[in-house]
Amino acid sequence: MPLPVSFFTRITNALPSPNQAVRLIRRWVWPFAKVFFLGHIIADYVGLLPPKTRGPSMLPTLAADGDMVWISSRYRYGRGVKVGDMVSFKHPCVPDAAAIKRVVGMPGDFVMRDVHDGRNDTMLQVPEGHCWVLGDNLTESRDSRTYGPIPLGLVVGKVIAKNLPGFNFERFRNNVQRPPPDA
Repeated sequence: MPLPVSFFTRITNALPSPNQAVRLIRRWVWPFAKVFFLGHIIADYVGLLPPKTRGPSMLPTLAADGDMVWISSRYRYGRGVKVGDMVSFKHPCVPDAAAIKRVVGMPGDFVMRDVHDGRNDTMLQVPEGHCWVLGDNLTESRDSRTYGPIPLGLVVGKVIAKNLPGFNFERFRNNVQRPPPDA
């Protein structure tokens, strides 16, 4: 049984014309696509604003009760990270947790295993593809002294700033300099 002509007429009248479809895309779809694309670029390549920091391990640089920090993803997987930089990384012992520590050794560097007690002065060489991290507050920090060198593949990014009240922020600069050559 053939369908009545009015059925096809109703369907074709309900569809937008090609010009209307283009206007619809420009008006509704394109702005959402731009926001999604911009969000992707910012989150994956420029920086992340994760939840507040917790714990006393980075005192006095970061507050124990929670500072909001900006993390640059340009330094993901340890690219361009240097000794003295603060990095955010996936915690090697706690699944789905992140940590922020200061890098004190890169691949090939020699570091002291226990720097705070003075009893054990074991020197270690940081293996290739790893870095040695410490908290600024050595007595309250679980860091590479506890779980060893961390793989550079766990590095999420470099901490570049922290938020301050009133929409201000404080940039972190690496002031570590190479020692002068022996005379």
